Amino acid sequence: MMKNIIYILGLLFISSNSSSKNDVSDTDSKDNNGTYGVNIPQDEPDLNGTWGLTNYFDTIITNKELAKYRLQTPTWFAILLEIENDSLKSFGSIDKAQYLIKRTGDTITTLTSNVSGDKWFLILKEPELKLIQYANSKRVDSTIYTFRKRDDLNYFSKDSKDFFVIGNNVTNYFNKQLFEGKYINTKSKSEVIFEENGQLMGVEGFDSYEVRNYFGTLHMHKNLDVITFNNKHNNEYKQYNWVFSDDELLLTEFVHEKVTYKGKTYDGDHLVLGKEKIKLKKQ
Repeated sequence: MMKNIIYILGLLFISSNSSSKNDVSDTDSKDNNGTYGVNIPQDEPDLNGTWGLTNYFDTIITNKELAKYRLQTPTWFAILLEIENDSLKSFGSIDKAQYLIKRTGDTITTLTSNVSGDKWFLILKEPELKLIQYANSKRVDSTIYTFRKRDDLNYFSKDSKDFFVIGNNVTNYFNKQLFEGKYINTKSKSEVIFEENGQLMGVEGFDSYEVRNYFGTLHMHKNLDVITFNNKHNNEYKQYNWVFSDDELLLTEFVHEKVTYKGKTYDGDHLVLGKEKIKLKKQ
């Protein structure tokens, strides 16, 4: 009888020992010595990197309009955010700034517009960042703005954080996203190509193009969308208003607004739409 009891106890010990080894969780792993180490999951989100304002970049590409969306207040100070550890740098079409951030809690920092004086909460709502205006702001903006991680835009500020360099990168981005491709002039039936790196073929007298990014504060085109055709050899240029409609692109020339003073007519400071039009059909 005693032998049977010892035998049963031995079996229970072996079974218990075996079960404890099999209960090691899937997150555990063996190190080089064959012993187990526990991998603790990292709950803290990875904020480091470049964040783009979707109300600017995504909306402009989707609706194929630029000027109307640059009037959103956050575009003036934060179309891009660059986060590295506890530092945040914001870049806008007029202003740029640097802030300290905290990674505990939802609100990671407060952004300020030096143009309007407004303050904005920057809130983490994974996988995005939300920008919400202070409730007591003089200029009320109830829109909740959204930033998303944009690894493809890292180069915007990687090589240089200069205002004009970033502005040039924005121009090149919209050149590509909005215009690049082949078109047919519906009147002359000739081919027009908006090539890579802002190169232009098929428009007589011009060899390059660039979309107006509306950076800065000097704007003469009454908030209409602008594309400039350039000739790099003689520095000649001409500006057109651009409007997309399905697969058609309508270009209308800009001319100086006429101002009459004491019976004489002069070129005004602003540009308005003229009579010349070019209609292109996307291929």
